[in-house]
Amino acid sequence: MRSRRAPRGTETGGAPRAPLTERLLARLPGSRTLRVAAWALVPWVNLAAVSRLDPSLWAGGVPWGEVLNRVAASFAVVLSLWGVSRIDEELYRLRPALADVVAEAEPDVARLFRGIDSAVVPLVLTAGVGLVLPLDEALRGEAAAAAVQGLTWLIIGVPLCTAVWVYVVLQRGLIRLGRGHVTLLGYRGDRTLGLRPVGRLAFTGFWLLFGAIGPLVLTGLTDVPVAAVGIGALAAALCLFFLSLRDIHRQMVSVKQRELELALTLYRQALDRVRGEPTLEVLQQQSGLLGAAENLEKRAERILEWPFDEATLARVLTIASSAAAGIIARLVLVPTGI
Repeated sequence: MRSRRAPRGTETGGAPRAPLTERLLARLPGSRTLRVAAWALVPWVNLAAVSRLDPSLWAGGVPWGEVLNRVAASFAVVLSLWGVSRIDEELYRLRPALADVVAEAEPDVARLFRGIDSAVVPLVLTAGVGLVLPLDEALRGEAAAAAVQGLTWLIIGVPLCTAVWVYVVLQRGLIRLGRGHVTLLGYRGDRTLGLRPVGRLAFTGFWLLFGAIGPLVLTGLTDVPVAAVGIGALAAALCLFFLSLRDIHRQMVSVKQRELELALTLYRQALDRVRGEPTLEVLQQQSGLLGAAENLEKRAERILEWPFDEATLARVLTIASSAAAGIIARLVLVPTGI
């Protein structure tokens, strides 16, 4: 159980208040671990209720598809609660980190990521999910099954929808950051231009959403409403990830280009003198300038164009492509009964 700081609303500097699930976990009785475990057990209570409504579910042995889906649902709940908590902590540390690399003395993180503490939006999203996902049971006339499904999603939907909302607010804040609420300073030797905390925050939100929703989609493709909502959420999350970092990417590319232009200017100055008087003596005189230009060029080439390293970018693409490949494979195999 992690230690908690003072309530968000009372912190100096107006840091963002905690997301909905963090506030709920703080108010529930028992230890944090037990609260999270109780929330994660809800999908298994759902399986028990479904089994009572349909005893034939176990007639052919263990319904592994249903079991795996509940494993995925429990994992999604735990990951959502942990991931939202992690983002909450990283946002708290972001303001002093940004102060070293932006023009403002103390960037207003609360303004950039305002709304992350909203209870209304996650609850509205949860209500919508609780109404949409039981539609297939309701249309088949299975009122009791639809009620069980709806009630289950109303409970586990709170952490999942809070995670979705936190991700949306996070990406919206990164868009604001890139559009000029803060301004990048010059290159100081850091390959990410001091924006590594921003990249880490963006990646945390990305794998949180893909890690929580991806397994649910893969194990629930036979449930059309769940599959449709999940696939749509994953596609939107991937697009929003790169969209939110587009302006930051543009500014980083601009800094890299300026550093390269400085190196090229030094190269031109040295080579112009050599061309004007192509002698060994002049070449030796310009060797220091050529060496400085070469060093500047190497430094500039090391500057990253995204606020994370190449390995992280590769992980983003791997996670997205693996999820897409898995969903496509499952869509092909589901009709065969596999």
